[in-house]
Amino acid sequence: MKPKLQSAYISVENTERAINFYEWFLERSASKKGESLYLFDVDGFRLFLFDHNNENEEVKYGDNCLLSFEVDNAEKTKEKIEDRNLKIVFQLTKIQDNLVFEFEDPEGNHIEVFSKVSASK
Repeated sequence: MKPKLQSAYISVENTERAINFYEWFLERSASKKGESLYLFDVDGFRLFLFDHNNENEEVKYGDNCLLSFEVDNAEKTKEKIEDRNLKIVFQLTKIQDNLVFEFEDPEGNHIEVFSKVSASK
């Protein structure tokens, strides 16, 4: 069987802040799955926020893991991110058939957003 990506875990420093951000960005609600886990079901893909402080685990934040989200229009999504005063760490760029940019979430993690060039017009 070929490996199939089912889920991703993001360690967060401030759980409430992270939940608020991802509920806003993903336009979905989180559900609590234990003392330290919060789940977002993104069309069958499970994105977990992990409260490492509750488990006494050390974490280094940044770009060690890059989540990539496909959207209908990367330009409009970038405007939405900028309206929230989030830091753009990779400017909107055409890469092959995609428009791509990256931003930093409130926890310091880098997030990639892309759309197909034909879908962004």
